[in-house]
Amino acid sequence: MNTIKTATVAACFSVTAKIIIKNLIASGTQVVAFGRAGDEIRAKEMEAKYGGKLTVLLGDLSDEEESKALTAKSIEILGKIEAHYHCTGVFTWKHWKDIEVKEVDQLFNANFKTAFIFGREIFNTMEKSGGGSIMFVSARDTIRNIPAGFGPYMASKMSLNGLVESMAAEGVDHNIKVNAILPTIINTEVNRMAMPNIDPSTWVDPTEMAELMIDLTQPTKTNLSGALIVFNAKMH
Repeated sequence: MNTIKTATVAACFSVTAKIIIKNLIASGTQVVAFGRAGDEIRAKEMEAKYGGKLTVLLGDLSDEEESKALTAKSIEILGKIEAHYHCTGVFTWKHWKDIEVKEVDQLFNANFKTAFIFGREIFNTMEKSGGGSIMFVSARDTIRNIPAGFGPYMASKMSLNGLVESMAAEGVDHNIKVNAILPTIINTEVNRMAMPNIDPSTWVDPTEMAELMIDLTQPTKTNLSGALIVFNAKMH
């Protein structure tokens, strides 16, 4: 049962985020979601689907001042943020010997920097309001042996893991829970197109993942914090 009254969702046009938004609103949560600047048309279309239960704000979550402004606007709309789902991220498959420095910058900007800069603003507002729950999305192989080609991507997600564990430690005294779900490949159209030779039946169902993320951020999960939660499509 969902008892979260207010929530925020980053990367609102991603597959998993759209499912989280749909499920939260269907169960009574008021939601503010975030997308990139320039996506005004999709933002208005998404808002129109939910009859006043969703506000979409656009900006750069890796920019400190924009993150402060977006968080302040969210508080103005919601009153307080009880849960935040951070679905922002990008993937690339490159060997260290080949990848360009700018590509590494892009990976760390999307996968770590947005989590640190925007996640910190969410954390700070939760501290002021008496607590909350933050859920990030990492990757399963960050806690296994990393295959060749996955290094740069996994390095950015390993930085995220460190943020999750240490931010959770900082949140203990403020009733703030910080966790991350660690999926294998998520079964989306983009991933199927990018990896046409891999059987998607072994991949993670985004609907199941979204449902688990919502469940794990419920106020009843009082002792779950600092967890890196592996999520497999199949047990392997």
